[in-house]
Amino acid sequence: MYRLFRGGSRKTLMKYLLIFFLGIVSIGMVLTLAPIPGGDTTTQANVLASLNGKNITIQDIQRAINNQLRTVGNDPKTISRLAQSALDQMILQDALITQAHKMGLTVSDSELVASLRQIPYLYQNGQFIGMAEYENLIQQETGMAVPQFEAQMRNTILIRKLRETVTDDVQVTPEEVHEAYLRRNEKAKINYVVFEPNQFVNAVKVTPQALETYFLQNRLRYKMPEQRKVKYVLIPPDKVRAQVKITDADLEQYYNQHLSEYRVPDRVKVAHILFKTTGETPQQEAQTRETAEKVLNQIKGGANFADMAKKYSQDTGSAANGGEIGWIERGQTVKAFEDAAFSMKPGEISNLIKTPYGFHIIKVEDRQVAHLKSFAEVKDSIQQTLEKQALEQAQQNLANQIEQALKDHPDHFDAIAQQNGLQTGETPLFAYNQAVPDLGNNESFENLAFQLPLDGIGEPITVPKGVAIIQVTQIVPEHLPNLDEVKQRVEQDYRTDQSKILAAEKARQFAAQIKNGNFSKIAQADGYKVKQSQEFTEQDQLQDMIPGSALASAFTLQPGQTSDPISVGSTYVVFQVVSHTPATESDFAAQKDNLTDQLLQQKRDLAFEIYRDNLKQELLRSGKLKINQTALKQFLAGYQENS
Repeated sequence: MYRLFRGGSRKTLMKYLLIFFLGIVSIGMVLTLAPIPGGDTTTQANVLASLNGKNITIQDIQRAINNQLRTVGNDPKTISRLAQSALDQMILQDALITQAHKMGLTVSDSELVASLRQIPYLYQNGQFIGMAEYENLIQQETGMAVPQFEAQMRNTILIRKLRETVTDDVQVTPEEVHEAYLRRNEKAKINYVVFEPNQFVNAVKVTPQALETYFLQNRLRYKMPEQRKVKYVLIPPDKVRAQVKITDADLEQYYNQHLSEYRVPDRVKVAHILFKTTGETPQQEAQTRETAEKVLNQIKGGANFADMAKKYSQDTGSAANGGEIGWIERGQTVKAFEDAAFSMKPGEISNLIKTPYGFHIIKVEDRQVAHLKSFAEVKDSIQQTLEKQALEQAQQNLANQIEQALKDHPDHFDAIAQQNGLQTGETPLFAYNQAVPDLGNNESFENLAFQLPLDGIGEPITVPKGVAIIQVTQIVPEHLPNLDEVKQRVEQDYRTDQSKILAAEKARQFAAQIKNGNFSKIAQADGYKVKQSQEFTEQDQLQDMIPGSALASAFTLQPGQTSDPISVGSTYVVFQVVSHTPATESDFAAQKDNLTDQLLQQKRDLAFEIYRDNLKQELLRSGKLKINQTALKQFLAGYQENS
């Protein structure tokens, strides 16, 4: 729901921080993903670059990558791309900050505070959450200490101010806006044929020599990670269930020792309709109040509350459910909302309640006065809790006995298991992060399995089916395989790559044929399906997930003319223009302001990108920026080999 509650998902916070920090970084990504020019002008193996005598080391880049991996995952290909861009970003940040200082730009404390105030959860009802909670929140969500975090905030604000200064003179003309409007709103209709690689997978000819050559060219792609095999004995709950005896006395004792857990506080079940006023002028707020009062009068006149909430409430989290919030306790909502809700009886509708978020109409649906749940009410849940605890303890006790016996006699694994009425199992070879039958994809199991030496006995661990004790029976080190070990994967990859080449070739052949022939007849003769699009603009998307922007030539070719093959990812499209529909002037006025803003943003982004690139090139020419290309290539190779 709307931020009525003090708590809430911190994903919103992390999303905001990413947008804030990456807003400047994202400008110029075309540049950052390109190789950085320059010779091997640094000599230390762990130094990737130096700017004005300040070194950027492998450790610096790894820290930057690790921070970003908090949100993008641990995919090797992603890591490689991050590694390539992280160095350029660190160089450019330092360079841009230096330029900003030269231009006399600074960030005041008030500007920093203003940016902090925009971050969700740092301020509640306009009040700072407190330094201890602030420090804890920033550490958890960013991995930074507050001084480091605020320094990064200042740098981001400073670069944003530099960008605004550098691009302030960039403007768009009315002619540019009108031309863009005509271009974006012109429509085309086409006949087209799609050449997808999967159409040609079975047509790929696979020979032993071709596979051998492909494998040797791509051998690093098939590097085999370390694999292990373990023997295990599993202790399921049923094995010890007969030992578990829970008496009524045990249940009553637990109840008396945990009375605080069974105290139900005052709480009310509520629904509400919210009319937001955040950011409104006094005149706008008065209009919002007038609307809210009209809705309130309709409800008091007999209108269904849930229907009115669905129609009018601006709380996106509860409106679709008829305004339902559910049970709330004291201290969970802002004070004005709480005071109103807890002063009402079930079935009552409030007058308008003003909070920092707007005007609320509250309906109390039920209420519970603070009380202690009786033993009879909670007896069954206590029974379940104690049985679970007793089962886990019985499993652990048996596991500890078996573990000790196995460590005393590791070569008698099967016999010791049988003596305890248990069977053993053995996994196939598996790699880290690979699910294993009976043991699942369990972090504790994986860590233990890859830490133990050969024949080593592990401590008992909890797995989905119970408690397990493992013994490592085989270790296959990481290695480059021969073709026979990975032949199925190699053939699949070879077919995939060759099918892309075939798709491109078939598209080229078809495009050449239709230049002087009938599009549909030639397509049908070759066994291709001809599709016809609806009218589309460059902003639209055709079926087959083809963006109109990829088919820009459809707006320049004349009706009847055909295209060259157009690459859309790994797919190719060849088309014939059926018709054009020029843009009309009727919608220009409505789109003008928004289009002007978009074009201005694009031109300023491009201007700042050029500024960044020129700055980097000047630093390289002057020798202030030095790149250790050898160390950089070696560093990137470490990730690329794993991708």
